[in-house]
Amino acid sequence: MGENKGQTIFLSVIGIATLLVAIIGATFAYFTTSMGGAAANVSVQTASIGSSTFTADGVTATGVLPGWTSGAKNVTVSLGTSDLNVDYTCKLNVTANTISDLKLAVAGENAATIDDPSVKTGETVIASGTLTSGDTKSMTYTLTFPETGTVQDTQQGATVTATVSCSTAAGTVYYNATNPNGTTTPPSAQ
Repeated sequence: MGENKGQTIFLSVIGIATLLVAIIGATFAYFTTSMGGAAANVSVQTASIGSSTFTADGVTATGVLPGWTSGAKNVTVSLGTSDLNVDYTCKLNVTANTISDLKLAVAGENAATIDDPSVKTGETVIASGTLTSGDTKSMTYTLTFPETGTVQDTQQGATVTATVSCSTAAGTVYYNATNPNGTTTPPSAQ
């Protein structure tokens, strides 16, 4: 029986050792994973809205007599490099006028159609249109004090005060994803 006892102890030790190895091995078991794939590039560039500018020739004249004309005066609008088109309007803004026979004529790119050429106090659109990237548009305006064939004595010493200016069609224009063509309503912070 001594041999059997030794064998039983040996087998018991082997059994316990096997059980320990199984338990320890099970507690250190784990799963693994790794990620594969291809990276994606991100590139974002905001829109560029070019600066718009204008130049306008003025008219200064004294001692004007019936039959006088200012000759054609140039008005030019330009847009720098731009991802968006910009609408513009050019106006003659008469703040004072006592020359009742004074006439206005316009010609050139995007010149307005003027139904009544008489110069009146207030704003008169003389040109409007759309500028694209790098675009320049030119037009002219002419003032005339025509000879009517009648006595024009009541207009002696009469004057006109006015300005010619151009602006984006609606003043300040705001562009965003909601209004890619622009809006005059300022965006609100969200």
